[in-house]
Amino acid sequence: MCVNFSFKTIAVLVVGLFFCGGAADALQVRGRVLDAQTGAPLEDVQISGAGRVIDSGPQGGFALEATRGDSLRLWRLGYRMQVVVVEDEQMMEIALHVDILQTQELIVVGGLRTESLAEVATAVSVIDARQMRASGGDHIQDLVQAVPNLSWAGGTARPRYFQIRGIGERSQYAGEGPPSFSVGFVVDDIELSGLGAGMLFDMQQVEVFKGPQSSAFGPNALAGLVHMQSANPSSVAERQLRLVAGGDGLLRAGAAINRPVNERFALRIGYQAGRSNGFRDNLHLRRDDTNERRESLLRLKARYAGPSGLLLLGTFFRTDADNGYDMWAPDNNKDLVSYADKPGQDHQTTKAFSLRAEWPLKKWATKITAIGTYAKTDLDYSFDSDWGNDAYWREAPYNFDPEVEGWRYDFFDDTQRQRTSFSQELRFSSEQAPGGGSAIAGVYLKTWEERDRATGYLFGGAAGDLRGRFDLAGLAFYGQYEKALSSALIFSFNLRADRSSIDYTGQTNAGAEEVRYDIEQWLPGFKTALSWRLEQGQSVYAAIARGYRAGGINQHPYIAAANRPYDPEYMLNFEVGYRWVGPKHSLSAVLFHALRDQQQVSLSSQQVAGDPNSFFYFTANASKGRNSGAELEGHYRLYRDLRLFGSLAYLNTHVDAYSFATAAGQQQSLGGRAAAHAPDYALRLGAEYASPGGFFTRGDGSYTDSFFFSDSHDQVADAYALFNASVGYNRGMWGVTLWARNLLDMRYAVRGFYFGLAPPDYADTLYLSYGDPRQLGLSLDLDF
Repeated sequence: MCVNFSFKTIAVLVVGLFFCGGAADALQVRGRVLDAQTGAPLEDVQISGAGRVIDSGPQGGFALEATRGDSLRLWRLGYRMQVVVVEDEQMMEIALHVDILQTQELIVVGGLRTESLAEVATAVSVIDARQMRASGGDHIQDLVQAVPNLSWAGGTARPRYFQIRGIGERSQYAGEGPPSFSVGFVVDDIELSGLGAGMLFDMQQVEVFKGPQSSAFGPNALAGLVHMQSANPSSVAERQLRLVAGGDGLLRAGAAINRPVNERFALRIGYQAGRSNGFRDNLHLRRDDTNERRESLLRLKARYAGPSGLLLLGTFFRTDADNGYDMWAPDNNKDLVSYADKPGQDHQTTKAFSLRAEWPLKKWATKITAIGTYAKTDLDYSFDSDWGNDAYWREAPYNFDPEVEGWRYDFFDDTQRQRTSFSQELRFSSEQAPGGGSAIAGVYLKTWEERDRATGYLFGGAAGDLRGRFDLAGLAFYGQYEKALSSALIFSFNLRADRSSIDYTGQTNAGAEEVRYDIEQWLPGFKTALSWRLEQGQSVYAAIARGYRAGGINQHPYIAAANRPYDPEYMLNFEVGYRWVGPKHSLSAVLFHALRDQQQVSLSSQQVAGDPNSFFYFTANASKGRNSGAELEGHYRLYRDLRLFGSLAYLNTHVDAYSFATAAGQQQSLGGRAAAHAPDYALRLGAEYASPGGFFTRGDGSYTDSFFFSDSHDQVADAYALFNASVGYNRGMWGVTLWARNLLDMRYAVRGFYFGLAPPDYADTLYLSYGDPRQLGLSLDLDF
């Protein structure tokens, strides 16, 4: 017998579990709340749970009806919040501890071992669940401004291509080479680099590692890595509901349930679905949803803690992004009006699974960690390449007449991509390594298969269709050794070697041309660091790291054999960092200088005047480059109820001069300037106020300096400033927030192309795609 579950069915099950929470008999719960230090009773303690909110009485007493397994949250101004689980009808006595306003310790989970942020000898920005909720963001797109020297390139419905310190991809069109990336993207141990999977619902933490991380994460982390960790199942029963409505037709709903089955086994399920129109009005089709966003996420997690210390964590998630794509206009109008007669789409479905097992061998002070992952993604990305329609191009000043010209000015490009990946990692960690230190050793295996089926004006007109297949295989060996040289000085060393192989088979023009090529390469990297743990929560580190990105294959069917492969890129990074965590503040400061060797650059040139699809995309190795800069971020609690926060990024990049062949055998010289999507400065400042009565407000502003759009031309994006604000009220298990993003309704470019589009002379012109305009909304949150 076969049973099929639709997402509607799953949503009904989630909502049913949310409100029912499992069958259980009602219990009369009574108790008293005391001060942990003095033993004195505490009145006016807010107690929320079981669908109710009450306050403790003059002698700290309370009573309410609940069910076994419900969680109660107890909070009073000046004390730490505490969660207790209802087990039976016995009298409870709960002690609350005074909150001395210590900054919450952040734990970094994305590295080879879990460690506190103060101990990590690398630049990393951590955004936890509280910060995500306070910002009102529902997608990683909403967090980019909060991370110094992190940016993204438009060209897709949602951010897929990130840059860290000015290094990273800006696209992956059909024919641009293998799925190899300078910035990695990992969700719950599953690598999804170059794909869109950034929904933040029920996300516990987002970590952005900056600088080369190849010694820990491999070839797809030359510039850094974005690591997203969702909330794990826990032993405390809880339910969450989030409802959002706003401008642009925004509607979003999500529910999550954490259910401990017994003391060793717990489950967590979450589902979110949302829609909006996408901020574009198509004048030709008279529609406001050609750039629509239709997104959903289902996540199931199971956690088992065995009696011998064995820990198993299984995660399954499915994301569906049924998005439109209609973000460009020939007149670059800032009214966000489009004219396409064939709007594109950016559809993506990802199904992924991971299983993490940790087994401590206490006798040998060793822990074995095994991580297996599988993911399959189906993507359909298309766009109207001329961005117009017949009537639009007939009008002045274009005056394009198909009967006179003998052809219609009408182009369309479509790429269907399927990626299947598998990885298996085995890691041994010992706290009693030779020499008195600790050590980690591991082996990592991965396979990726990526298939493309593309139609359009490809390879500068050399092909009208492409059937391509990449088979990637990687085998890596890595190790880490750490030793305390004194009570305050710690030395660490990482080493990794990746064996990378890429096989490519491609057919163009219905199989008339075929390309077969394969490359294999060893990629070595390392990192060494010294950390000083100073007094009063301060620490300093100095590190040297060598990262790498694999070489690849240019897919053009007629490119010379000598130019088909391009070499790996290496980067040597020198970094010094300082962290200071105190009762009212946290501060992180980093200085870095990186040297790039055999730098890979993504190039394009238009081959046929009047054909906006006739781009020749390829990758080449420039000679050298460098990236230097500084990053500063932190917060300060000015008063008990008022917190200030901010960040500052400075970046200086340089790509050495190089040249490449354009149409008709001409040579074009580039480089000798800053890298693309690498703004010199970025600043963010904000404040948030939360009163004891539950009222809160928050505001932040960010400034991003100008930057080059591409390595292939010298067109520059204007600097811009964005402002966000929110105001709301929290009471026990519920909260309501009125929020505004891009409050001043600024127009800012997230992608720019420079080419000839418009008749009659098809002059090279800068065309821009803009980020989201102002949006107002209302959010309702329930937690019990």
